[in-house]
Amino acid sequence: MKITKEEVAQVLSVLLDQLTSQWTKEKVHSDVTEVIMKMRVQAEHDDEYLQLLLANIAFATESTYALQQVLDVILTKKSFPSAAAVEAMMKEAQARIHERLAEITEQYNTHFAQISDETERKQQLERSYCAILVANRIKTDFILSFIHKSNQEMMKGFFAADPRDVLEAFHHLTGVYASMLLDGLDLEY
Repeated sequence: MKITKEEVAQVLSVLLDQLTSQWTKEKVHSDVTEVIMKMRVQAEHDDEYLQLLLANIAFATESTYALQQVLDVILTKKSFPSAAAVEAMMKEAQARIHERLAEITEQYNTHFAQISDETERKQQLERSYCAILVANRIKTDFILSFIHKSNQEMMKGFFAADPRDVLEAFHHLTGVYASMLLDGLDLEY
């Protein structure tokens, strides 16, 4: 029996809600603020901080694509790899991203350079980075939960759906959940 795009989105939403139900906004805000503060301290001046943010956004965004590809492989093959296999796929993807990081970062620099006010650019970079970090954490936890032995019987239902529908809903909903969790975040500018 084929699962519709709407059913996929509904089921994914329920599962992501369950996955993040124990996550408090305070903890998420604390975690991302800690990451931002470490980067601010690590950088010697604003230009270095902006470059660090750009590189981290580039790496995190490309990691998002890699996580999507991992789920795509699972859905296309209709089988559950081990957690070690998923970790190996991610390590390989991260190594490829690191090899091209300078080139990738320049693409993001071009995008964010359109924001002429430096304070606004910095704020947008920080907000973007925080959102990507949280979305990637949700994606990673979901994929590891998806392949977990105790969940495999239930997750097999996704094999009846069009992988593109699952991936589209997955990407959209992880962004929505990340936004909800980050709502009200103050990075003290």
